[in-house]
Amino acid sequence: MTASALVEGPAVTPHLTAANADPGLPELDFVLPLAGFPQARRFVLVRHDETSVLFDLRSIDDPDLRFVAVAPGAFFPGYEPEIDDATAEALELADAADALLLVLVTIGSDAATATANLKAPLVINTRTMRAGQAVLVDADLPVRRLLRAA
Repeated sequence: MTASALVEGPAVTPHLTAANADPGLPELDFVLPLAGFPQARRFVLVRHDETSVLFDLRSIDDPDLRFVAVAPGAFFPGYEPEIDDATAEALELADAADALLLVLVTIGSDAATATANLKAPLVINTRTMRAGQAVLVDADLPVRRLLRAA
C-alpha cells in the first residue's frame, strides 16, 4: 500500500481532530509499538488546532510520555512510502481510506533544527484505532530530515 493511497489530515476522522485531550478522544492501540517504547501501547492523538498539521501523541499510561507528529504532506509533498502487507494486516487495514499517515518530529534547540523521521511513519487505522510505527525498507528514506514547509 503506498502513501498516495494513505489519507492524511482532517478529512479522515473528525474525532481525531480535537484540540484538547478530553476523555472522549478515541484510544489508539499501538499493536506495532514505537521504536524504543515497547511497553507504551495506549495513546490519544491531539490536534493542536482545527487547521494545524501538528499533533501531540500522548500516552494514556505515562503522562510524561508524548511525541510530536505532523501530517507529512505539508512538509514533504513527494513522500510516498510503501507500507508492507504485514503492517497493513497487523493494523487490520483493508482500505487505504481508513488510514492516517503521520511522521514523528524531533524538536531541536529551536524550530529551525526540527527533524522528521521519514523512515518510520505512524500509520493509524481510523476505523479500528489500531496503530503502529511502520519501519520502511526503503534505504533512501532518512530517520532525520529537516522539517521545512513545502
